[in-house]
This record gives sequence, C-alpha cells and structure tokens, in this order.
Amino acid sequence: MLRGKRTTMMTAVALCGALLATAAASPALAERDPRSTLRILVAVKQDETKSAKQRETKAVTLTCERAGGDHPEPRAACRLLRRVHGDPARLDVTPDAACTRELRPHAVVVAGMWRGKPVSFGRVYGNACLLRAAGGAVFAL
Repeated sequence: MLRGKRTTMMTAVALCGALLATAAASPALAERDPRSTLRILVAVKQDETKSAKQRETKAVTLTCERAGGDHPEPRAACRLLRRVHGDPARLDVTPDAACTRELRPHAVVVAGMWRGKPVSFGRVYGNACLLRAAGGAVFAL
C-alpha cells in the first residue's frame, strides 16, 4: 500500500513539473509577466516669464497585468498599450482628430519595461489636442 501511494505522489509531482514547464513556455501565460512598469512624463512648455513652480510637468507610474500605479486611468492605458504591444510610438488613438493649430508644445517621455522588454519613447506634440489624439488614456495625465 505504501508503495502505491509513493508512486502516485511521484506521478503527481512529475505532472506538476510538466505543467509548470509548459506554462512557462506558453505565450498566453507569459503575457501576465508582472514586469510591465512604465514611467510616463508629460511636460508643457510655458512662457519664459513663469516660475518653475508654475510650469506644468506631470509624471506617473503605470503598471499593467494588474492595472495600477498612480496613473489616473490605468485600465484604459494598459488596454491601449496591449493593442500596440507596449510600443507608445505606434499609438494613434484618434487619427482624424480635429485639432487647432495652437502652438503650445507638450513633450512626453515613456520609459520602463513592457513584458520584460525595455521601452524608451519620447516625442513633442504641438499642443494638448495632438497629444491626446496620439496617446489617448496613456498620455492623459
């Protein structure tokens, strides 16, 4: 009887090991890798007459695979980033946005890791409307 339990236990351990090895190789489970953390910074160019305290600069942390961080819209931002495989340069949320020609530059920088791959992105948009049209919730700080 003891021998039967030992064989059953060893078989169960072997099956668990095989299942874990398969899960580690599975792309669907690899997508849940918790290493998707991005730091997003948006800076608005102001008049030279304003003090440093009056200049608008916001920075947040966004984590995905469990949407969170201090980003104001983490679920929506993560959903958009999943569509472009974590590449902010490929974001184009509202391609036909009707934006004015107002020149008030908004710079955005995104840096961190997306599912184990480094992310480094920076771009200057002519105004807030163009920034929102490109990045949607990702850049909504």
